Amino acid sequence: MSTTPATSDYIMNKKLGAIAMLLSATGMGLVGTISRGATMGLDQADKQVIGSFLAFGRMTTGMIGFIIIMMATKKLGLFKSTRLSVSVILGGICIGLSLGFYISSTLMTSIANAVFLIYTGPLFCTLLARIFRKELIKPLSGFFLFLVFVGMLLTMGIIDWVDGSFHFGLDLSTSSPEFPNKGTGDLFGLLSGVFYGLAMFFYGYRKDVDSVVRGVWNFFWAAVATLVMSFILKPWHGVASFTGTNWAWAIALFLVCGLFALGFLVVAGRNLPAVEYSTIAYWECPVAIVCGLLVWHENLTIVGVIGGLLIVGGGLAPIILDTANAANNSRKKRLVVQ
Repeated sequence: MSTTPATSDYIMNKKLGAIAMLLSATGMGLVGTISRGATMGLDQADKQVIGSFLAFGRMTTGMIGFIIIMMATKKLGLFKSTRLSVSVILGGICIGLSLGFYISSTLMTSIANAVFLIYTGPLFCTLLARIFRKELIKPLSGFFLFLVFVGMLLTMGIIDWVDGSFHFGLDLSTSSPEFPNKGTGDLFGLLSGVFYGLAMFFYGYRKDVDSVVRGVWNFFWAAVATLVMSFILKPWHGVASFTGTNWAWAIALFLVCGLFALGFLVVAGRNLPAVEYSTIAYWECPVAIVCGLLVWHENLTIVGVIGGLLIVGGGLAPIILDTANAANNSRKKRLVVQ
């Protein structure tokens, strides 16, 4: 979180932050399940493109929520005085496109695959930072990134174990009775990870911008991006086919995964250090997977599970090691002082 005159003396409430982050990650983890509820009864062709509209609704709700937060915290003046830059705009656009592809992915492939693939984002963010910001990648960090990369290949089926031997290659025509467009769904999941990584990369700039102010701009440009995405993919036939039940689920998505989850995200960001914030965020993965297993009775393959564990493990390991190193350095400093 950026330090501003209004927040420089703020004392974090870690207990509140942890609870808020758990609630936020839980809301995020429900995206796939609630999206499927919103598209029950729709043709498969409509499900492939409806994610853009649902993402637009969620981002618009998030923007309204952040405007309310901005008004409540009396930061309208700060919002007006903050200079808008290209990185802030691109960050919002990329996170909007990420969610649009992610929702579509949950409707075409397993929820587990979709959530694992969006968490390849840190891999792409690190590679972009290395190329454009010349940030060094330590050997151990490179190893963890390699694990994420291998996990991505396994999750998408590019590396698979069939009939006692390894098979290599991406087949977008891969399907099953449960998921007729699984190959495309996995590709959309990967695209959601790419855009998630791009968003994190752009978030690395303009750290001077207050978190609430950035949140308003972030979701404004995300809403614009998903609206443009909707005009390109044309999900209107599916939207016109919505029944009252479909709309009830869609509104639940906008409120629970939009206003609720994103609102608590602000609280968590204000009360937790980045390391703890990032670690708890991975709670979204088990929430999504458990929903897929219990609600939608999805089957997990051994190869898919291994791939998912590599992605989550490769993402979590650097965070855990940073925490351990920080704690160790702090202990050494205390010993020196004593």
